[in-house]
Amino acid sequence: MTSFDEEHLRGALHLIGDEAGREGERVVAAARVPRWRRRRTAGWVLAGAAVAGLVFGIAFDGDSAGGPAGPATEGKLSAEGWVACSQVMAEGEVVSVEEAPEAGRVLLTVAVTDWFKPATGEKQARFDVVDPAKDGAYPRWKPGEHLLFVIDRDPAAYVTSYRGDTIAEVRRSIERALPGAAGRACTDGGRGDV
Repeated sequence: MTSFDEEHLRGALHLIGDEAGREGERVVAAARVPRWRRRRTAGWVLAGAAVAGLVFGIAFDGDSAGGPAGPATEGKLSAEGWVACSQVMAEGEVVSVEEAPEAGRVLLTVAVTDWFKPATGEKQARFDVVDPAKDGAYPRWKPGEHLLFVIDRDPAAYVTSYRGDTIAEVRRSIERALPGAAGRACTDGGRGDV
């Protein structure tokens, strides 16, 4: 499993945890499970995590023939659809992360080295985004950290950020998808034309 898959899996598990812990729902203590049963359950959990990683990978890679993928099907978002549904796709170094005026949000300032979407922008840009640490989704970014980041058109969505060796792979995927995403509407299950 690559760090790209791991990051998406972590986000999916966070959303599942949020749903499970909604206020007003009662949590009941689980019955004690025999040790032999726990081992089997752990295997199924690992298998499920591997399948989830594969699904995220397929959804990200788009259509396997390499041609322009059509609208998202079966809840998957093609690479072109992912680009179309993104407001910002860029790479650079984190300058600062500060509290935003609105609770649960931060101001992320980045010295941008490469703009993908939009094609150009300021050398130092500030973005008002969801605080990734507000619900424990993942730690905040640190000044000096180099990342490729994607800001969704949905202002309530977490920023997706990539680090290290994953950046080159994601950059290639974005660059391949950009021509097919040009002029395309965001079609991921009901957001319509945005």
